Amino acid sequence: MSSENARELRLVSSDVNVLVLPILFKHVVMVFPDHVNRFTATLLPKRKNYIPALKSKLHIIPRLLSSYKVDTWVLVVNDRRPSIETALASIGPVFSGLSKLAITGQNLSSNAFWLRQHPIHPKVVFLIHYGSPHLVNFYEPIFKSVTHLYTCITHGHRYSTVADLPCLTHLAVNTRLDLPETTAIKVVASLRAILTACERLESLVFTMACTGFDDPRYRMWEFLLEGCREDKRFRFLPDYRSPRLEWLDIVDGRGSLWDRARVWPHLDLLESSTMNIVGKEPSSFPSLRKWTGDDWEIDLVQRDNYHPPEDNIEARGEKHWWSALGHQ
Repeated sequence: MSSENARELRLVSSDVNVLVLPILFKHVVMVFPDHVNRFTATLLPKRKNYIPALKSKLHIIPRLLSSYKVDTWVLVVNDRRPSIETALASIGPVFSGLSKLAITGQNLSSNAFWLRQHPIHPKVVFLIHYGSPHLVNFYEPIFKSVTHLYTCITHGHRYSTVADLPCLTHLAVNTRLDLPETTAIKVVASLRAILTACERLESLVFTMACTGFDDPRYRMWEFLLEGCREDKRFRFLPDYRSPRLEWLDIVDGRGSLWDRARVWPHLDLLESSTMNIVGKEPSSFPSLRKWTGDDWEIDLVQRDNYHPPEDNIEARGEKHWWSALGHQ
């Protein structure tokens, strides 16, 4: 049954509505606080039953939350209201069968308490942000089954690193082309440490947006990454695409950036340049632009014009650089 048919069937009766909701909630996207509120309001009971004799008229018994089969979940709400965490905590069992998760580091930290209370163990995780990277704790249970991770931060709280993920087989790390050389050296050192520590790792993709192969900054990275290239698991992918595009490709089964990285060395320069241009074309993903005016970011550098929410005390302060080894 298609999602369009399911929406029509919701209007037939309350009983049918309860049956078809799981079809509509296979892929859940939360970008604004209102998305969270509407989702929880739909799943939770509408009213309490005060008169047992009139139960059938006053109270519609909802589905068990654990019976929902949410497969992919996007939680990129750029807001820190406690009511958001409380609302999500009330429907925690819904995400127990989750396989793919795209979340900001800030959302992951603010919801960590209730996430630990449920068996929420996705295999694919995108750690993104809006303007400023936010460290996470890689020891959190939510990472215990992750096999594919796309991130810009490889070291987190409590001295945790991506190397602490027990099932990690595919890692992608993104950065920007114009990092200071001292920071770039630390990033490369971190990549080499990961290759050494992660015996189960099958692929480590290091990606960035590159404007041209003759760019001195690109040549600097090529030189610094020579040691990493000695490991056959390492791939340098100078073909950045929006994390939203990368996410949709995986969700829709169209491959991943790990697949692109594998074929990249076999493309000629003309194909590579074309691929780079198409990947940045906004018109190629118009439907995603409806989600929010701000695009997902996966850069270890705080954006120049970033202004944190008024209640985001941790993010206030001057512009800073993040390296894979932590705060600079």
